[in-house]
Amino acid sequence: MTPPSPKTAEELLEAVLSWPPARALGVTRDTIAKKVEERGSESVGADLTALYQQMRASVLDPYLNCYVPQHWLDARRLLDENDRVLISGGNRSGKSMFSAWWVMHLLAEKPDSRVAVFSMTSASSVRDQQPALWQFMPQEYKNLKRSQVENIRFTQKNGFTDNTFILPNGSQLYALNYAQQSDILEGAELDAIWFDELVPHHWVETGEYRLTTRRASRKTGRMLISATPITGWTPTVNEFVAGAKILETRPAPLLNGAMSVPGCSPGEMPYIADCLKPRSKVIWFHTAMNPWQDPEEFERTLSGESTINIRIRAYGYCEKSTGNWFPKFSKSHVIDPKDIPQEGTNYMCVDPAGSRNWACLWVRVDKAGRMYIYREWPDKETYGEWAIPSDKVEGEMGPAQKPEGRGIGEYKEMFLELEAGEEMEERLIDPRAGGTPAATKEGGQTLIDLMGDEPNEMWFVPAPGLTIEQGIGQINDALNYNVDEPVSIVNEPRLFISSKCGNLIDCMQHISSAAGDKNKFKDFTDVLRYIITHEPSHVDENTYAAVGGGSY
Repeated sequence: MTPPSPKTAEELLEAVLSWPPARALGVTRDTIAKKVEERGSESVGADLTALYQQMRASVLDPYLNCYVPQHWLDARRLLDENDRVLISGGNRSGKSMFSAWWVMHLLAEKPDSRVAVFSMTSASSVRDQQPALWQFMPQEYKNLKRSQVENIRFTQKNGFTDNTFILPNGSQLYALNYAQQSDILEGAELDAIWFDELVPHHWVETGEYRLTTRRASRKTGRMLISATPITGWTPTVNEFVAGAKILETRPAPLLNGAMSVPGCSPGEMPYIADCLKPRSKVIWFHTAMNPWQDPEEFERTLSGESTINIRIRAYGYCEKSTGNWFPKFSKSHVIDPKDIPQEGTNYMCVDPAGSRNWACLWVRVDKAGRMYIYREWPDKETYGEWAIPSDKVEGEMGPAQKPEGRGIGEYKEMFLELEAGEEMEERLIDPRAGGTPAATKEGGQTLIDLMGDEPNEMWFVPAPGLTIEQGIGQINDALNYNVDEPVSIVNEPRLFISSKCGNLIDCMQHISSAAGDKNKFKDFTDVLRYIITHEPSHVDENTYAAVGGGSY
């Protein structure tokens, strides 16, 4: 609705104050009164008239003239620089409004774009998502007649005709929902996908394949997810937030200085984070950032709520509640292979199994005692994922687990080929699997005995048989550093992982207590646990040298 033209100075002031973004611009009765004292009513009246014109223009054509708050600009920048962005927002934080604004600008500014937007159901799409898109439709397109190219028809009752529209520049939008079959995207080449609210993880996985072609050919292929995490730590949230490195924080006054999250000072909450997955970011839309939301009213709504609920509802932040094994693991622990020292003491560890490939890791310890996981097998780049996030909290088995029928001799040959002459100080093995007798022609032998047979004699020692809880504790000790300070020589973890070890990184990011031993991300973290509890150390020519002497 077009705002009525004010006829008096008081009506002009009331009109400006009624515009919600006026608060964000610092316009209140008190500030206006102060400016009148300083500059006079005529000068301030001119300012108010300009503000009114800005307000009127934003109502008449939001596409061109919408007031754009800073967190929208930051989110747009992240989408320009990355392939995937999660907006985890508080209630009424403006995440859907921003997303609709961004989608419409992409469609209008880049001819022949193809964009799919998703809502929970067909009804929620018509009720919420499609009206937001219509709001930001360029004004000159809203009354176009249908032609061989453009086709834009919208009603409040039914949304867009056939859940799609085509702009004069050939760009087309498809309004879909999660109740549909995921093969509805089969064959589509998309410039962007906007998943709104609680997107099941299999849609995220399906959508990624539909974006790759235009990501290369048109430099688009963006995935935008906007949600309030009211159902907690879902596989989709985990994909972005687990292990993410917080880059920026913002004040969180509703928490009253309560202890915040790792990477944030007390009284602050995360704002922007860099994800473990390349070219992926998270931005948290705090409700107070939304200039169209009355902050006092929202604060009253949350009065008496728990800290956990305030974090979710006001700041869009939730924490893993199903036993987060490595809460401090982040991008700070993942390093470029070229940054791994060439010199050090090498160890190797395996977790054998007959029903899947063995999981194997190699670690190098430098003189300062820092541990670098520098190789994994099967590696993600060659064999694919060890485990895959899914709608099930325990995940699903990935292609790297599929057994290839290797015998013990073939495993030994492969290890030597990968190591290419590297000297191993010790080789470790899962104590249960390594000590289990195996039937042979000569009788019962353990796997450790068989690995020590010729050719390629290779002796393994059982890893310490500590409990899982003890092992997790020692890994967390090795990961620990002051996350509120920059990583430096005086503030750094003792454990680093090569970015080439993608399956170990995935497992550390997704592992939890969910489903116990059936958790598909458990195997590589077991191997790491065996290594860390063994307490590998740097060994040189002085390590075992005789010291001192003397007599009575």
